[in-house]
Amino acid sequence: MKNNRSVIPDTRQRPDDIAIKNDGTGAGKKSYPSSPAARWASRKLLGIALRLLAVSIVAFVLWHQFAGVKIGAVLVLVDRVRFALFLVLIPPVLELIAETFGLALCIPGSPTPGRLLKVLPARIGCDALTNSLPAGVVAAETLRPVLVSRACKLPIEEGVAACLMGKINMAAAQGLFLAITMALVALGSSGHAYSGTLSVSTIITVIVVLGLVFAAVGYIYTGERLTQLTSLLKRIAWNRWRRFLSRIESSVHRIDATILHFARRDQKAVVASLVSFVVGWILLGSVSFLILRILGEHVSLGQGLLMEGTVSLLRIAFFFIPSAFGPAEAAYVSFITAFGVADPAAVALAFIAIKRSQELLWIALGYLALLFSGKQKSRDSVSLPTQ
Repeated sequence: MKNNRSVIPDTRQRPDDIAIKNDGTGAGKKSYPSSPAARWASRKLLGIALRLLAVSIVAFVLWHQFAGVKIGAVLVLVDRVRFALFLVLIPPVLELIAETFGLALCIPGSPTPGRLLKVLPARIGCDALTNSLPAGVVAAETLRPVLVSRACKLPIEEGVAACLMGKINMAAAQGLFLAITMALVALGSSGHAYSGTLSVSTIITVIVVLGLVFAAVGYIYTGERLTQLTSLLKRIAWNRWRRFLSRIESSVHRIDATILHFARRDQKAVVASLVSFVVGWILLGSVSFLILRILGEHVSLGQGLLMEGTVSLLRIAFFFIPSAFGPAEAAYVSFITAFGVADPAAVALAFIAIKRSQELLWIALGYLALLFSGKQKSRDSVSLPTQ
């Protein structure tokens, strides 16, 4: 005998059910419920589309700049100077030493050769991340304090403070470098001779830049600026954000205290660090001057510094593109054309090939430094004291 029981349909809504919305005309309109996975996939597709768009723009710019260049002429230029190319590596090595010394001066205690060697992997490794990854500066500046703290056996707050002071001094040094560059370019006449006079507008511009640099450095080093910034950000009406700021508030106080103690007690170290970074910027700019000279073009040191100073600003503006690849090339072509060389496209392509090859070498060395640093940490973590 059959059991005649009424079956009650299951009307519970499932996450993967498709909702049918009737628009009044009898035709149902399907709408799929939004889920975290779907939103993540949408953002991922959007990111891929934006990257493809950026690559397409860069490819178009490079094609537009170098479409008519004869590769043979470029190879002749490079082959002509191949025995002198090792000279191009000298300024970057000196720049690396100068800027590493500037960072080491920001660490409590007097800098020693041993400390320079400890800070060097953090310096070159983080630069490799900055120049090789999209928005790599975010990863690099996050990792740098960790590497410095680990290498010098410092509390993380002191490592953050040292790296933050290094970035402040480097930014101030960039402003001083640009002021020096403007003065050198203004002194020049006919591209390579020097008139020995400055116009009133140039003098005013240089004074304004110097005033802004020293005012900014003085303001940062004379108060608890991070604590003030944290208090300002707490005004944002978002509970999760406020809880996060409350958790890091004590660390922010310690970082501010370290910076103020350094600025008040070691003023000579602040000045020495600033000078070291200025020397590093000048050495970095001299690379472009040296490459163009090796290629046989008569450009002044001021012109080389101006070109590299402009490209350094482009690297900041286009931080989401590794090494500002594309915008930097367009700037190089524009400057070399403005310098009045005979075959600007061929010279620019040869210059870019040498310049980027050198950067690839330093990126490879940087990743090797990070790999060595990681292995050193592994050895330290597994080593146990023996009784």
